[in-house]
Amino acid sequence: MKYGLCLPVVIVLCFVLVFFCCSAEEEKSRYEKIKEMVAKNMDLLGPMLRSGPSKELVDMYLKVEKDKKKRRDDAYSEKKAKYAKQTKNMFFHAYNNYMTHAFPADELMPLSCKGRVRGLTQSRGEVDDALGRYMLTLVDTLDTLVVMKEYETFEEAVKLVIRGLSFDTDITVNLFEANIRILGGLLGGHASCLYLQSMNSLTWYNNELLFLAVDLADRFLPAFDTPTGLPVPKVNLRHGIFGIKDNETCTACAGTLYLEFAALSRYTGNSSYEGLARAALDLLWEKRVKGSDLPGSTMNINNGLWVRKDSGVGAGIDSYYEYLLKGYLISGDTRLWEMFSTQYNATKSYLKKGRYMITVHSGAAKNRVKEHQDALQAFWPGLQVLAGDVDEAAEVHNHYIKVSQNNQHTLPESFLMTGQLYWPQYYIRPELIESNYMLYKATRDPKYLSYAISILNAIENRCKVVCGYAALKHAGTGELEDRMDSFVLAETFKYFYLTFAEDEDIGIPIDDYVLTTEAHLIPLHVQFFTNEKVNSSNATCANKGIYAWSWITDEVWGSYLVDGIGVNMCALDDIPYTHMRRSRSQKDSQNPRTITSGLKAGTFDYRNPEHVSVLRSMGINIEFMENEKLQLVHNAASAYSEQLGVEGMLFMKEITEHAKLVAQASQPQIISTKELFVQSLLNRETVTFEAGKAQFGPDLVDGLRVAGTAQLADPADGCHMILNTVAGKVAVMVRGNCMFVEKVRHAEQAGAIAVVILDNADTDASSAVLAMSGDGTNDVTIPSLFINKADGDKLLSMYSKDPTMLILELREPVQPVSDEKCGS
Repeated sequence: MKYGLCLPVVIVLCFVLVFFCCSAEEEKSRYEKIKEMVAKNMDLLGPMLRSGPSKELVDMYLKVEKDKKKRRDDAYSEKKAKYAKQTKNMFFHAYNNYMTHAFPADELMPLSCKGRVRGLTQSRGEVDDALGRYMLTLVDTLDTLVVMKEYETFEEAVKLVIRGLSFDTDITVNLFEANIRILGGLLGGHASCLYLQSMNSLTWYNNELLFLAVDLADRFLPAFDTPTGLPVPKVNLRHGIFGIKDNETCTACAGTLYLEFAALSRYTGNSSYEGLARAALDLLWEKRVKGSDLPGSTMNINNGLWVRKDSGVGAGIDSYYEYLLKGYLISGDTRLWEMFSTQYNATKSYLKKGRYMITVHSGAAKNRVKEHQDALQAFWPGLQVLAGDVDEAAEVHNHYIKVSQNNQHTLPESFLMTGQLYWPQYYIRPELIESNYMLYKATRDPKYLSYAISILNAIENRCKVVCGYAALKHAGTGELEDRMDSFVLAETFKYFYLTFAEDEDIGIPIDDYVLTTEAHLIPLHVQFFTNEKVNSSNATCANKGIYAWSWITDEVWGSYLVDGIGVNMCALDDIPYTHMRRSRSQKDSQNPRTITSGLKAGTFDYRNPEHVSVLRSMGINIEFMENEKLQLVHNAASAYSEQLGVEGMLFMKEITEHAKLVAQASQPQIISTKELFVQSLLNRETVTFEAGKAQFGPDLVDGLRVAGTAQLADPADGCHMILNTVAGKVAVMVRGNCMFVEKVRHAEQAGAIAVVILDNADTDASSAVLAMSGDGTNDVTIPSLFINKADGDKLLSMYSKDPTMLILELREPVQPVSDEKCGS
């Protein structure tokens, strides 16, 4: 019965009370006022109406007013269409430059026209904790493409993400940023895919983005293993929280997880995600300062005590309030509405001073603790609109608009109540245009269109550069900064477009979705995907549910070997719950996304996304190990249903036997060897190595040879985008961590003319030369060779002595010239 009233409540709140919040008494009063207005014009309506206006006449009057409003909107439709087009053009100027100059790097550096890569480009301190080498800007932008009705570009982007995104990196990221941008981006992309599938498009999509979201969320879970359940603010994507010493978190950091985690639970039927995020919200609520009902801004995650008690609606707290209200919308949990209402009323009592939102000490709420405001606060009027408080929202929004206007329509990062600059930077943030969009949607007042046009033109005129849109170091002087955050594409241009575009030009029914704090799409109906009670205190079954083995793909020979089998399983009727493992839904029959298997070991292909999806539905994950090994790991508890968990166990046994048979039948391939001729121009030294060819790319036959300067690749394994200059050179890489063909593809994309890969395992000098196998797709157009470790060590030694003038020539073995042909 919990959800029986949820849909009407949500729809009423989101589509009626949000914009026309009034009680029955207020509606009656409004009707009487309209009757009075009509009565004042009786002399124009004729003697037949002397007895007073009827309800029909009032209805007619309302229709006339509605028609007037429509004509007023029509007068702006041409202007709106113009700026919707301009918004899309600006978006694609930024997007195309990111894809051309930066992808798959996390962000574009618009002044340098290159990608920003964590650990390689100059560090900006904690700002870079949002970066994780996970295609940040592309993932963050996915659902913006659908909003703009750019379905083909969206489909291409989804395929790029599915094909290339991996979270198996030794990088520590900010949990808050990775959640709202990457997890939210994947979920928004997934929601968009499901919508397009409902329109008979994207029929090939099989929940791949959702599986990536699960993979990422699972890597977040160790962060919640704290005494209070509040997450550690940073997490390493490979190693969890090992070595991370942070013991404080901001209120927004811990309180802005619920939308994404709840949506993931509703999509998968796995309640553990929602339970963890909800427990964090509940604790922040319980720890509010009772005298004021206000939260502090920073809490100790070990003892649950406030470290800082300053309380405002800007940085450090802002989206905590947002996720209380929007959490109610997607869950129907009235307790969240009560929590929001209580604390929203507290902000009105203590934080609103006229048109200003101030910051106070939550324990002594009459004491203001700072005189400046920040640009993040500009989101607040939008949240007020969503809460039905439109008049106060307009008043507060007008203040931020004036500050923006005083700085050439760019809202600085921080400013005093008087509007003077405190921190002068302008990062093209979305908060101001987000609130402006909400107010325009609520009121249709054309002044909000004018505000939006002015801000849009300011970005075009002040921030546009050849390779995108650059932030401003100073909103007053206009000095540029080599920075274009992912939220510019994910949020800022999205809200501009929603402001100007007509409903038919928006690619998804936007009113059916709640927008997260990063403007990602969560469908309102997600609450009905499961009706099990979310419980954050389930029984534990730590470190169980594992049925693991290694299925090694020897990338050289293409054969399959069995490394070993180990069993350590929870009973299938257990419900494992631990911060390190996902739990199975207690009601599998409620899961709306169950995927049937039907996959046989003999037909399984790890390169096939559909096969990977089926395996994940059975609780089987594929992990890339060293030396081109693949490991399948089965966790029955993470299967989409109990039956699929059993099928996963049977599949693991079946493919183990299949791999044994394949290994027995496999024989080394007899291959023709090639030569790698190495010449040091500096030291006048030459050497020739026997080399194995690749089973992809052009073969070195009929006299074909390629020569060029050697260049060690960065990264050395070539498994990611090549970051140093290899264009026009022979890229040298080390075996391991990814497939050979992936290395060569990355080198070719960076402009290399050939690739030499060095073995990283000791081999007998008499061993046959190995051939590098591909992945079945022959899209490589440059040659590559493989040499053993001993020869590779010699090559590296020569390179260290002559790093700029070492020439590598890839060729067929040169036949010795006979004495007869030498002549006299």
